[in-house]
Amino acid sequence: GKDMIKDEPSIYVYEESSPEFTQRGFVVCVSLQDYLDGKIKIHEKTREAPLNDRIKHIEATKTNTGLIWLIFRKSRKITDMMSEIQKGKPVIDFLKYGFMHKVWKVSDKAAIGKIKRAFAALELYIADGHHRIAAAGEYYKKLKAGGKPEGEHAYLEVFCASEDEVRIMPYNRIVRKLPMPFEAFMEKVGEKFKVAPTRRQKPGRHEVLIYGGGKWRSLKPKKMPKGDVESLDVSIIQNDLLAPILGIADSRKDPNIFFEGGVLSRDDLQKFGDAGNALVLFMHPTSTKELIRVADAKKDMPPKSTWFDPKLLSCLVIHKLD
Repeated sequence: GKDMIKDEPSIYVYEESSPEFTQRGFVVCVSLQDYLDGKIKIHEKTREAPLNDRIKHIEATKTNTGLIWLIFRKSRKITDMMSEIQKGKPVIDFLKYGFMHKVWKVSDKAAIGKIKRAFAALELYIADGHHRIAAAGEYYKKLKAGGKPEGEHAYLEVFCASEDEVRIMPYNRIVRKLPMPFEAFMEKVGEKFKVAPTRRQKPGRHEVLIYGGGKWRSLKPKKMPKGDVESLDVSIIQNDLLAPILGIADSRKDPNIFFEGGVLSRDDLQKFGDAGNALVLFMHPTSTKELIRVADAKKDMPPKSTWFDPKLLSCLVIHKLD
């Protein structure tokens, strides 16, 4: 392998592309004080155990290796800047996991200043990486309280992409066993949902395709709840089906449910049902607009709401702390 290259202070553009989809964004460092002050918006509460693990990782490596994923509302100025940078030759270019990964470097001080000014006008939202950014924030607070002067530890490496240049895939629910006969279960489901046989290959918005008893059915809520969080498809299925009918109050901890996200077809998901699981719930993906709306309202998304795809590779660009 090649030795690690230490660059002068730089900003990068990272693109992942396949024949079906391309996503790109800037790799930059953001201020952890901005995060602690609420200027980088969250949509998820952190849990103590994973948070402590990530703090230990930062203390041991004194490096940011994985990219925190941030999104922002569409910005023509940022998009045009990226397109201009991509006219040059990438410094990294290779195929992995079915995607071409390319990285362009910007080290010109005037160009960096222009990019920084454009970002100063944006609101940033965490898409993925709440525990890692929270861990970096705790590490920064600890050093600051100990009297350490401001340095690289006050900043965090992130990937910033426009809301329309990322892809959220369905985060599907699979239930192992039913606490009642299937017919009795479907009767209860019919109290809250319009149920119909379906040949659709994927669900529409506010629709879930359910596989059980050897058949696919369409579920649509009879009454749409109001509220930024309550109206999410993942909330509707949790509040009107999983919790009241199946007793799955905490889907993160209940062993009777597991999750399959990503690029999966109806046939792929049916295999989980045919293998002996009682129910497959094929979800419609949460949108970036819904995520932003929940974060703006300072609320939390339900567990397993978003599956961003393709994933970002770690260690293409790393940020050393002092």
